[in-house]
Amino acid sequence: MPPPDGCSINSAASDESEDTEPLIGSDEIPPRCCSARFNLAFLMFLGFTVVYGLRVNLSVAMVAMVNSTDPDPDGNHSVTNACPPPSGRENTSNNFQQPAGVPHYNWDSETQGWLLGAFFFGYLCTQIPGGYLAGHYGGKFFLGLGVLGTAALTLLTPLAAKWGSYWLFALRALEGFGEGVTYPAMMAIWARWAPPLERSRLIAMSASGGSFGAFVALPLTGYICQMLGWPTVFYICGGAGCLWAVFWFIFVSDDPRNHRRISKEERDYIIKTVGPQGPCFEKHCSVTPYKETPADSQKTPICNNGNIINAAS
Repeated sequence: MPPPDGCSINSAASDESEDTEPLIGSDEIPPRCCSARFNLAFLMFLGFTVVYGLRVNLSVAMVAMVNSTDPDPDGNHSVTNACPPPSGRENTSNNFQQPAGVPHYNWDSETQGWLLGAFFFGYLCTQIPGGYLAGHYGGKFFLGLGVLGTAALTLLTPLAAKWGSYWLFALRALEGFGEGVTYPAMMAIWARWAPPLERSRLIAMSASGGSFGAFVALPLTGYICQMLGWPTVFYICGGAGCLWAVFWFIFVSDDPRNHRRISKEERDYIIKTVGPQGPCFEKHCSVTPYKETPADSQKTPICNNGNIINAAS
């Protein structure tokens, strides 16, 4: 169909101000405070705080779990120090006071290294598959299941340590396997929830929970180990992850169209700026079909920057 008279596909814009005018006015942006998208960012912040607590807790608890930091605890050797440390400053975990009845294990430095690195063997395996699946089927399920599964396995850490280092290695690898989908799933959720002008802010708010979690978990883990014993660390971290997952599955949805508590203004704003995203929108999100109205049949084509669009006459 040829363009109307006076229009050309190579014609320049008649009004240069069109390139400088914002697509959405400031009066059309709904308030950010207590909005569904910022509540989602805050819930993600708490989730990644828990995620990093689950990841780093063993790094501190290991000091309390082993009898000594001697690299060869069973070896029969003697070491003469030219400058022995002052009394009371020996670098051994025997000085780490814990409640009575807390078990200890004779793991050498090599075993400790394997146990601390086991998490990342599983974490490496689910990064790319997690992003692919979350992009096709929605990130809510994979992010929630990743945190819930890791938290549930963390509750079994004292039992696995009692059974032996091989069981604990397998458990930590499974924890990493479940936690590997969390960051890809977060990106899949924000692809449908974050307006372009707020995307960097929302993602930064969510991901900063990881740094905050490491900041809180490292000193808090040592304090809990000393006051309550190292098994309590894993019970608290695992319980926090399970509790967070309950709120996640209740209050979060994959798409703003399906959210039960979002305002109409915010829903329309997100849909207008983001639009449909990915196969999840096409297959799993229920959207009211468009029906042509009598006013649509009265629209006439006009030319805008060389593009033919419809506008009401």
